[in-house]
Amino acid sequence: MYSPRQKILWFAFITRITVIFLQAISNLLIPDHDAKVFVSPEDPTLRKTYADSIVDMFLGGMKRWDAQYFIHNAQYGYTYENCLAFFPLFPMIVRYVAYGVCSLFGSVINFHSALLISATIVNILMFIKSADILHSLSLRILRSESKAYKSSILYCVNPASIFFTAPYSETLFAWMSFYTMLKCTENETLRFANIDITSGLPAGFSMIARSNGSVNLGFIIYTNFKNVIERTLPEIVYKYKTLKRKIIIPFLLLPLFTSSVALFLTVIIALIPFMLVQTYNYFKYCVPHDHNLPEFLSNSEYVLPGMAESLWCNYTIPLSYTYIQDHYWNVGYFKYYKLKQIPNFMLAFPILFIIIYHCMSYIKNNFKLCLRLGLKSNIFGYLNKMPYRPKQYTKGFGANDPTMFVYIVHVMFLTVFCIVFVHIQVSTRLLASASPVLYWICSSRMNVSPTPTADQNTINEHFRRIGVGKRIPTHHLSIANLEGVDNMYSKWKTFIITRRMPDFQSRLMQYYFLGYFIIGTICFSNFYPWT
Repeated sequence: MYSPRQKILWFAFITRITVIFLQAISNLLIPDHDAKVFVSPEDPTLRKTYADSIVDMFLGGMKRWDAQYFIHNAQYGYTYENCLAFFPLFPMIVRYVAYGVCSLFGSVINFHSALLISATIVNILMFIKSADILHSLSLRILRSESKAYKSSILYCVNPASIFFTAPYSETLFAWMSFYTMLKCTENETLRFANIDITSGLPAGFSMIARSNGSVNLGFIIYTNFKNVIERTLPEIVYKYKTLKRKIIIPFLLLPLFTSSVALFLTVIIALIPFMLVQTYNYFKYCVPHDHNLPEFLSNSEYVLPGMAESLWCNYTIPLSYTYIQDHYWNVGYFKYYKLKQIPNFMLAFPILFIIIYHCMSYIKNNFKLCLRLGLKSNIFGYLNKMPYRPKQYTKGFGANDPTMFVYIVHVMFLTVFCIVFVHIQVSTRLLASASPVLYWICSSRMNVSPTPTADQNTINEHFRRIGVGKRIPTHHLSIANLEGVDNMYSKWKTFIITRRMPDFQSRLMQYYFLGYFIIGTICFSNFYPWT
């Protein structure tokens, strides 16, 4: 019998293999659509063997859309200005893993095939780790093994699953984002410091994995703010009231100073990778020099390194990302609102509706809590004259839960940003990789119908029959109640696949996750528009 964590890890692996198999079959049977988008130039001197053809047959369906940019950057570097829109951490990891693949199989495959294999291996391993981190984070925030388990299983079949397996940075970003959030829930590691300074590392890595990684700094800042208000200040006030000699009052402010230093160091640690990348971009494209690119990469249609022609080079703060998104993809304030984009709005509608509806419900049910920015009502030990009394009938998502506040603000900001600025179909993969809230909502709203092997008596009888001597952990039993005995002995059988949901809402969520998982993989692998 597998533990909940083992089930999650196995299911994460099996769903990645399923995506790879499904895209290979789709790519083999369905002709590719001519999307008229960027395709990485092919090195005419690159040899091709029979093994390369096999790699392309099995993994070529994942090298679509923006995956072309990521593989291109990993193989050739930032040869064109528009490539700067795709941040470097994922291509860098893929390139160095590909060197290892080439050292083993370089005699039978070329470097391009090694990159494709490398990207697939890297994303499988990182996805398994991200599912594990999400489970740990969900346990801390939801305080329910059942909901945490369901959240992680839903993540494994999330609506943007193909992007978590193809050569995209979504999986890396999800891992770093969830890990930043997890680190911000831990106790401080320095005395008087109200935050774990090491949380700056995953936050910094997320900032050079995807552009919206900078928003993760909000968790670090909020955690410090909340701990100072709820812990440090009350401690200072208490010591001040009990002091007999007021001469040592300045020493009472030492915790505030150390908290400020800890926050400053954490933010600096997070910003250093981002600043290094932006410095590299500036010197590569804004300082005139010879590019020394081979002829097949010297495409006059693109801005090449060293040309120093772009407007962003003259900005007060020369950051390339916003300019490139606007110039090459027409990303901007309500620029995507056109009649021909209605199908893409329909694709993005489910995730936008789920998040907005339940987040607004959270704000409505916790209005006073939100006005207090998720802080306690009796910070200094005194109850308010009219304390906030939560409505007893409130059973909405996250009702009366202050720990959920920062996650609601985070995902609402990203959702509004998606609606206003980005190509709307990107919302699904952006939100699915940046926030756990989608999975928390669906795990709390999805009812799983009982099965003949899911009731407590059957489970107890099962353990008695097989003669298990040691006491079964309570949280294992709770998942056995959810899944049933049969599923707990299977690596791939889970409620989302084998169970019929008892109500319409739960079935709708089940169809949404599994439908987008399957249809999205098929469409993406043949260059058809998807999220």
